[in-house]
Amino acid sequence: MVATPFCLSLVSIIHANMQTCKHYCITIILQFCYSYITKQQHCKAPTSQPHTTTTPPLEVITIRNANGHGSVYKLSGKRRKPWVARITTGWTSKGKQVRQIIGYFETKSEARAALNAHQVDPVSPKATITLGELYEEWAASRYKKLTKSTADNYRAAWNYLNAHKDIKMRDLRTAHLQQVVDGCEASGKSRSTLEKIKTVAIMLYNYALQEDIVKKNYAQFVELPRVDKTEKQRFTDFEVKKIYQSSLDGLPWADTVAIMIYTGMRISEMLNLTRFNVDMENNSITGGVKTDAGKNRIIALHHKIIPFVQSWYDKGGETLICRNDGKPIRPDYYRRQIYYPLLEEIGVRKLNPHCCRHTWVTMMAEAGADPRLTQEMAGHAKLETTAGYTHPDIEALRKAVNLIP
Repeated sequence: MVATPFCLSLVSIIHANMQTCKHYCITIILQFCYSYITKQQHCKAPTSQPHTTTTPPLEVITIRNANGHGSVYKLSGKRRKPWVARITTGWTSKGKQVRQIIGYFETKSEARAALNAHQVDPVSPKATITLGELYEEWAASRYKKLTKSTADNYRAAWNYLNAHKDIKMRDLRTAHLQQVVDGCEASGKSRSTLEKIKTVAIMLYNYALQEDIVKKNYAQFVELPRVDKTEKQRFTDFEVKKIYQSSLDGLPWADTVAIMIYTGMRISEMLNLTRFNVDMENNSITGGVKTDAGKNRIIALHHKIIPFVQSWYDKGGETLICRNDGKPIRPDYYRRQIYYPLLEEIGVRKLNPHCCRHTWVTMMAEAGADPRLTQEMAGHAKLETTAGYTHPDIEALRKAVNLIP
């Protein structure tokens, strides 16, 4: 068979660009070229010799995807989504391909579409990770950067989110998280607990966004119950005196409440103190958590509580405030088993431990202390925060008004 230079050149160009041409275009062009060559040969054949031409069946050409594009194949058996789209992400030291499954699909065309979409917007290797798996991965690195009390709070919040641990992160939606928050609210959990649940969920989503696992942070849309802003409570002067007197009388653990009232320390801050945080020579404590302004701040000890701090210091426990065996005390145990039963025994209102901090800030303000010094010892980043903690009682107001001649 003799072909014209034009056809031969056209065929060679097509074969040289097989990977970039569409299959149906190639088939049509090859059919045209073959017909043209056959017609030319037939025209040049001697008329005296009968010529018969048998057109061979056209070969079906399968166009393979370009290297790195991925592949599509069908799984055996009866499956709802038998078609698989996968890509090669690397090679082992032995030259074996490391593959990543993009997804499972009902039809071949859907699988190919997913493969093409991956080239534009790649799917994360962790696309199928579950909420539980993501939490374990996130916690392994995140908790190393947090204080023990903060990490414990996050772990407690995760215990509620754990109900959805088997859901793939890419399938998790606001409704799942809202269900957790609503359930906790219905069971009487505090506003603080609900806030921590949402906070942990948001942080997990942010981590998933960094890893290209999800496209949107659905946790930010979780709605917390509305609460009316109420004034923070404090212990009255009479209640403070009763607590202090109970400490002098030797009532077990009463001195720890007095320490919080006269230092403004949070419950977790006090329980995390060690002997290394206490300077008995200068009667001060260095410690604190939560904010940059609150960490490693210096708190002067009021003369009333110096004997109490010294007594705990001499015990030599792992932490300043400790069990009888010297072991640390967890904040939740202290709150439930020590603090509230103690207030009931003393005969004062069972205000939450943070009210000791409110009481200290208020007493400082009523005594005329420099607000900047109060802010520094309280560990507040903003002076406005300190101002929001003050609660002048009626006696302070009466003294102020009687200053008017």
